[in-house]
Amino acid sequence: MTFSHRTLGQRVLSGSGQAAAHLAAECERLGATRVMVLASPGRRQLAERVCAGIEVALRFDRVVEHVPVELAEAARAAAAAHGIDLLVSVGGGSATGLAKAVALTTGLPIVAVPTTYAGSEATDVWGLTEGRTKTTGSDDRVLPVSVIHDAELTRTLPVGLSVASGLNSLAHCVDSLWAPRADPINRALALEGARALAAALPAIVADGGDLAAREQALHGSYSAAVAFASAGSGLHHRICHVLGGTFGLPHAQTHAIVLPYVLALNAHAVPALSARLAAALGHPGPADGDPAVAAVAALERLREALGAPRRLADLGLTERDLPEAVRRILAAAPATNPVPVTEQDLMALLTAALTGSAPAATDRDQSAREQELRESELADRAVAGFAACPDPRLRRLLESLTGHLHAFVREVRLTEREWRGAVEFLAEAGHRTDDKRQEFVLLSDVLGVSMQTVAVNNEAYRDATEATVLGPFFVADSPEVPLGGDLAGGAPGTPCWVEGTVTDTDGKPVGGALIEVWQADEDGQYDVQYPDGRVAGRGRLRADRDGGYRFWALKPTRYPVPDDGPVGRLLAAAGRSAMRPAHLHFMVTAPGHRTLVTHIFVEDDPQLLFGDAVFGVRDGLVKRFADQRPGTPAPDGREPGSLQPGGRAWSRVRFDIVLAPGE
Repeated sequence: MTFSHRTLGQRVLSGSGQAAAHLAAECERLGATRVMVLASPGRRQLAERVCAGIEVALRFDRVVEHVPVELAEAARAAAAAHGIDLLVSVGGGSATGLAKAVALTTGLPIVAVPTTYAGSEATDVWGLTEGRTKTTGSDDRVLPVSVIHDAELTRTLPVGLSVASGLNSLAHCVDSLWAPRADPINRALALEGARALAAALPAIVADGGDLAAREQALHGSYSAAVAFASAGSGLHHRICHVLGGTFGLPHAQTHAIVLPYVLALNAHAVPALSARLAAALGHPGPADGDPAVAAVAALERLREALGAPRRLADLGLTERDLPEAVRRILAAAPATNPVPVTEQDLMALLTAALTGSAPAATDRDQSAREQELRESELADRAVAGFAACPDPRLRRLLESLTGHLHAFVREVRLTEREWRGAVEFLAEAGHRTDDKRQEFVLLSDVLGVSMQTVAVNNEAYRDATEATVLGPFFVADSPEVPLGGDLAGGAPGTPCWVEGTVTDTDGKPVGGALIEVWQADEDGQYDVQYPDGRVAGRGRLRADRDGGYRFWALKPTRYPVPDDGPVGRLLAAAGRSAMRPAHLHFMVTAPGHRTLVTHIFVEDDPQLLFGDAVFGVRDGLVKRFADQRPGTPAPDGREPGSLQPGGRAWSRVRFDIVLAPGE
């Protein structure tokens, strides 16, 4: 019995038909002469009855659920302009909440006259909504100094709204059993509130004018709210604040719908409290003695008897809203919830509440074991499905791939919606692939899989040149170019002289090595992206007998990988750049040697500092491209102007290639 409990101090004046007399007495006790009454247009007549014995300086009827910040500021300004010294709220949680918003910054006292079972009048909790986000907090200044209970004022509350409001209050009871500051005192109050509400609400449904039942409901809602004020906000209220503040769902109805699903999630983790709650709700206990099942069943029987609202979809929430709701709730979920809150749990809870499917308490430990067994058996069967494959290598590939895919699905708890999205993504990648563009290669590149495959298949061998990715723009059978020839083919850019040697790892020349080169122009376009179909920026040539090679190309420039398709959207969604540093592609083949696919990168390209979208950069492949002034003689004795009309600056680079021995 070690705990710290705080009881909030306020006066409660109860008596059916006595609201006006009690308010007049409180105004006199507090010395108030400038009273501001906050009540919605629908509560105007009730407010006039309540205020019959006092003078009202200002009536403010702009009352909205979830208290938008701009409304709070307007009410504060009005109070200041009229010299108000007392706030009187008449109505439900919205009216009380607006009065609290004014008191939060002004310190003005509040007398609350509730006409629903919201319970806000008993708490020091305030809430304001801005930009689809509801922020809550607690502050002594917002606790009403007095509460006036008059069951006569609740007789006009429609039965349906009475039910929703009462179940909202019952949610205070349930949350208070395990909220962050729950203790034996507020648990006792919460259970008394649950008992009173469970008895009162069916009687109100049977006869909306039943004054005794209305009095009992006010008592229950106040007990629940006092418990809640002490215990704090639990998972249920965090969920409902997100649904109300972000999606504009009505407060009471949202609480009424969500409550059983939160109880079902937590009940098995707190069996003693579940048993006490079941008893408070009038459940005699099931034959198997499972208190969690009893608590959920008792609440469901009560909701059924009350004709309570059952589907969030009826309030305007849609399946499209669920991912954002889960993300926001997960960020706000209290660490003290009896069950650790997961994304999967929240998605299942909200989906069930959206559609109104029956809540069911489950033993998470037992169900988790059963679920693990089901998933494991399915994965094993899927892998075993390839056991008869006659090709050993194919069998290994398929078994390993299937096992890893199942492990991924289980690890991240992949949703069916996410899987459908993945299938649609792959289908679109297929539609974007043709003989000029390979979207699947691009996907492999940006995931780093291409480069990982290169690394696996090109183990480091002495000082052999490092390999990198092939990329999506390689085209077989490119045009033959003589040594010293021009493969730019008229593509725009700065002329660049490229030269080097091809040797083996012992330093011996590899004469006749086939060198295939391709690159983008200064606008970042490859020839396969040109609309006219011409060939430019690519070619193939052979090293001479001494392994030497040389040709004219263009100085590379940085460019983005194609980002107008599904892979581009993936990069954008992940917050990643689509840019590649400036580079020149090479593929070098020679009998007896490992085929080399590689790039060289421009040393002074600033994109190197920010990374490569396809992870292809290697330090050993970063080369110095030496810029030359216009008119500087070229190594082959020609002016670059003969290749690029008009005479221009040009560049040169040396790239010596070392081939590893082949298999």
